[in-house]
Amino acid sequence: MSVIRSVAQQWNKADFAQQLQKYFAEDKAIDELFVGATSCSTVCSLIAAMIELPPKPKNEHYNMDKAQVFDTLFQCFLLMFIKELEHKDLTQAEQLIMSLAVHYAQTICDDKQYADSMLYDKAQRVLTAMARLSLERQKLRKQQCNMGKV
Repeated sequence: MSVIRSVAQQWNKADFAQQLQKYFAEDKAIDELFVGATSCSTVCSLIAAMIELPPKPKNEHYNMDKAQVFDTLFQCFLLMFIKELEHKDLTQAEQLIMSLAVHYAQTICDDKQYADSMLYDKAQRVLTAMARLSLERQKLRKQQCNMGKV
């Protein structure tokens, strides 16, 4: 019975990744992020693997809207933020997830519809965390450039 549940869970994750990829395809600004070696389908599959899936309507596809997509990216962003702080190394797909989270956080903060909402608060947290991470990256680069100099 557990094998059946595992297969069903993998099926749901694949369906979620496919719906997420379709959602990203609708945003032309997102296309610019996927000009490198990592494809959108790879990133979407990684996202689906990392998160706890939202409830799925019975016998239907996942409903993707900006709030759902950003909540998903927010979960992934937290994991990637911690990973980078601890290990200082992210794969290209993981960096793309962070870029996607920042992109959607900026669009949410710019949209007056989301002001005074929990989604807006999460978006602010992503932008603040990314600013702090940028400072940490600069410090690390400066330290590496000064190695061996007295």
